[in-house]
Amino acid sequence: MKVRTFNNGLVIKHRKSAIIFENANGKEESEKRFSYEFSKESFKGFVASIEEIANEAWSNIVPKEAHSCGSDYDEYYDRKYDNNGYLSIKENGIEIIAPYGSVDTLYQFNKPKIQSFIYDLQKKLINS
Repeated sequence: MKVRTFNNGLVIKHRKSAIIFENANGKEESEKRFSYEFSKESFKGFVASIEEIANEAWSNIVPKEAHSCGSDYDEYYDRKYDNNGYLSIKENGIEIIAPYGSVDTLYQFNKPKIQSFIYDLQKKLINS
């Protein structure tokens, strides 16, 4: 599994068919809300990193607007913890609400969710 760590504490792990967000300092089971802020320039670098990582994890990544719950990155179900996690894009960062009970994973992408996430990140860069 490949790992990329950002100065704000966000860790991105990826392998074939999965991208996982974690916190550099770990996560207590009771912690749930994590916010990762970037400078304007480092946010552009974050977006470029996400695109690069997605293309390593899957073939034929095409940023797409979400048209269903299955492709909307806002919410995902974590089978391991039998609970949902949430992700939103802020001005120059992201906010994650980790699945209840998680001790490591903050959020995990599948291909449709990463495609809609990249679409919205690119849209955010254009509009800022």
